Amino acid sequence: MTRFASPVSALIICVNEADMIGPCLESIDFCAEIIVVDSGSTDGTIECVQGYIAKGYPITLLHNDWPGFPRQRQFSLDHATQPWCLSIDPDERVDDQLRQSIVAITQADDDKISGWYIRRRDWLKGYGYAHRWVLHNRLMRLFRREGATMDLTARVHEAFHVPGETGTIEEGVLLHRREISVEEDLARANAYSGLKAVTLVEKGKNPGLVRLVLSPFGNFLKFYLAKRYFLCGRHGFVYSMSVMIYSFATEAKLYEASERNDPL
Repeated sequence: MTRFASPVSALIICVNEADMIGPCLESIDFCAEIIVVDSGSTDGTIECVQGYIAKGYPITLLHNDWPGFPRQRQFSLDHATQPWCLSIDPDERVDDQLRQSIVAITQADDDKISGWYIRRRDWLKGYGYAHRWVLHNRLMRLFRREGATMDLTARVHEAFHVPGETGTIEEGVLLHRREISVEEDLARANAYSGLKAVTLVEKGKNPGLVRLVLSPFGNFLKFYLAKRYFLCGRHGFVYSMSVMIYSFATEAKLYEASERNDPL
C-alpha cells in the first residue's frame, strides 16, 4: 500500500494535542492530503506537526481562532482539495482493517454512496478499549467532499452531512484513546449538556416532563444493555452512567431555560 496515495483529505482540528496527534498522523499516512487546523496550541503541538511535515507528510498546517466546533470543522473542509474527506480527531487512530477499507472505497470506481459511517471503539479508563462485542457508535467520518456540509447551528456533537446514499464500513474501527478520569468525564458532561441545551433552545425545542424522567434512564439502558457495555464490567457501568448523567443534565437545563424564558 503506497503511502500518501489515496485520494483523501484528512481533516483534523486541534489545540494542545502534543501527546496525541503524532500517532493519529501516523495512522493516516495513506491520505494524499492532511489538513491540520490549530486554534492556538502552546504545548508543542505545532512543533510536533512541523516535525511530520519535515518527514514528508502532506500536511497543510493552518491557524484559525476558535469559532466553535462546527465552524472550525467547516474551515478545515473549505481547505480540502481531494475527492474524499476523512474527519478524524487527534485522539483517534485508524486501525489496520479500517485503513484497508478506506483505501478500497476511495479507489473504487463507484459513485453511488456519498458518505460512510465508521464505528468508533472507545477507551475506558482502567479497562482499555471497549470489548470487541460492544456495538460501537457509528459516526459519519468518510465522505465525498463535493456537496458535504456542516450544520453550523450545532454547538456539540456536530457532524458532516452529505447528499445521496450512505453506508457503514463493516471492517475496521476508529480507535478512540484518551485517558479521562470520572471527574473529567463529569465536567465534560456538564459542559457539553449546556451546549446541547443551548442548541435545543435556539431550535425552538420544548422540554417535556416525560422526556426529563425517561430519557436519562433510557439512554443508560441503550448503552449498558443494547450496546453491550455490560461486557466491560464496572467500567462499562460507569461509562453508561455518564451517558445517563449527560442526558439528564441536558433535559434539566432545557427545562430550566424554558421556565425562566432564558436562552441559557
